[in-house]
Amino acid sequence: MNLLIIKKKNFLALLVVILILIVVITVNKRNTLQTIAPIDSTKNIDADLTCDGQNEHMEFIRKDNTIDLNISHNSNSTYLSSKINDNILFSLNNHWSPKIYLYDLSRDIKPEIILQGVKENKSICYIFSWKDDKFQNLYSSDKNIFGILDSKNNKTPQCFSLSASKGNSSLNSFMIINNEVLDTTNDTFTIPSLNNITNFIKLIETPYELDDLPDIFSAKIDKTDLATLWNLDKENYSYSFQDAFFYDYDWDSYSNATSLKWRLTFEKNKLKGEEGDKSEVIFYLDSMIEDSNFKIVSIKKIK
Repeated sequence: MNLLIIKKKNFLALLVVILILIVVITVNKRNTLQTIAPIDSTKNIDADLTCDGQNEHMEFIRKDNTIDLNISHNSNSTYLSSKINDNILFSLNNHWSPKIYLYDLSRDIKPEIILQGVKENKSICYIFSWKDDKFQNLYSSDKNIFGILDSKNNKTPQCFSLSASKGNSSLNSFMIINNEVLDTTNDTFTIPSLNNITNFIKLIETPYELDDLPDIFSAKIDKTDLATLWNLDKENYSYSFQDAFFYDYDWDSYSNATSLKWRLTFEKNKLKGEEGDKSEVIFYLDSMIEDSNFKIVSIKKIK
């Protein structure tokens, strides 16, 4: 009888440990899957881009006022500029750094390479993928907003690109199915929270501090987040929008997005400085639905 009680206690203890591990793993996995962030290009970038079980090495190469991305695969090297018509991937710009995202847009386990940067003083975005035993350019656009909806729900992810100045009229969307781009553009579709984001861009670009903020922020937003908007020193600096990336990370029971993460970059220019007195400022915004309307609930300024 005593042996039975001890075994029962051991079983219950083991069951509790297993349940705790399941919860921890599930939470960590959920957090990992929901975060789509640019990879630090100053560090070594290693990832399996071909699903062969071996990591490829990626490295940004700066030469002759251009920036290229070199991918080492087995004993071969591929410069992604060789996949572009004019053989120029990005222009070198000290206040507009290239961004690289790795994400499985096609749900085939193999990640696509999403690149954002500048080319001849204009925004440029690419998607590359391993196709037919080589890296190929599937998509490119000079629009300055790129994003992903249905990023991790029960639907196939959709990609969107548009111009911040033209808004929804410039929107086009697509899916990547079997390494092919499928156009899904719908003239009646509107990006969730887009109006708030374009108003936020105007707010940052306005050359003076506003007395009253536009109605784009949640009443629950932290006051220290809002204080960021009055600490931009616009008497000495101007701000110009460069590009944005967004994705959804929470949905309702109908798989409609209820929460989005936005990453916005701006050029910060010293008004009385030299041409080189420019830097890049990054804002991370969270936008969530409140009473049927999206509101910005957090602001984090980087740099």
